[in-house]
Amino acid sequence: MKKIIYSLLFISLLTACKEKNKVPVEPATPAPDKNPVYQRVELRSDTLNLVKLTDTLVIYESVCRGCQYEHSASFAIADSLQLVALYNIETADNTPSDMDGGSLQKYILLVPKKTGTTKFKLYSFLEQPPTAEDSTRFTEYSINIQN
Repeated sequence: MKKIIYSLLFISLLTACKEKNKVPVEPATPAPDKNPVYQRVELRSDTLNLVKLTDTLVIYESVCRGCQYEHSASFAIADSLQLVALYNIETADNTPSDMDGGSLQKYILLVPKKTGTTKFKLYSFLEQPPTAEDSTRFTEYSINIQN
């Protein structure tokens, strides 16, 4: 009797685990013929980043929402080998509009121009015009661009 009950429970568990609606899953990275802006690779400052020439590189930054420098914050890169170029800076505000404070997310988009290995600096400018203090506010990234 116990064997019958256990086997019925086991069979019901197996049938309950089946997925009823089979929706095709989108690939994580779009096909190469699509817009390269959507093939984003997040860069990290603590390691050598391996990227392809067709990738769009993204660095995530945030700026205080409601601070005096909210609208004057800007970013620039310095790459001595000229392997990477600044493409665009996107801003996202995920904080409700009726809430004080919070932060704005900045997506700094970069595109590789040619293959090679380089180190570049990302500068954060919080005032316009930039001051001497802003030149000390940077993050260094190392990347290896391959075909």
